[in-house]
Amino acid sequence: MLKNIFNTQSKNAKKELEEEIQKQKAKQKELQNKPAEPMEDPFKKYKSIHTKDTLIKIDRFVFRVSQNIESITTTLSMGIKKIETIKKPIYQKIGGNEESIAFQAKILVNELSEYEGFKDLVRKAKPLKLVILSESPKQILIQRLSESQKHWILTSNQGVSYYTKELGIEGVIL
Repeated sequence: MLKNIFNTQSKNAKKELEEEIQKQKAKQKELQNKPAEPMEDPFKKYKSIHTKDTLIKIDRFVFRVSQNIESITTTLSMGIKKIETIKKPIYQKIGGNEESIAFQAKILVNELSEYEGFKDLVRKAKPLKLVILSESPKQILIQRLSESQKHWILTSNQGVSYYTKELGIEGVIL
């Protein structure tokens, strides 16, 4: 079969384009007249999420502190010394300021032998990198390490099993 191009009607492209433009304008007017939906807070679903733990990292060791962070204490000492005299005490600034930190936390280790590695780092009395979740990295010189009498507990965090034990750490921020 041969097609006769002289008898077939050709579509008017300009007319089709104008009809499509009219349809789009009608849709646009319909959308403009539709009542506006109230804007939703894009972070709404994240605001209801409460983190239960804060992670602290010293060197390569990870610690977990519960959300009630009453156990993290920072102290800023101004280096002012009291000198007793006969009439009244004299206060003198000697040396620089000193910022110290103390906290109770649970150490997370994969093997119990890793804890001995942490104690060895503390015994060296050298500055270690300290990272608390929301703050910039600092250097800490640990002055006191205390551990609870509780036994090691095997726990799971995000599908990974860890041994945990409560520790007390006090040190100076350098």
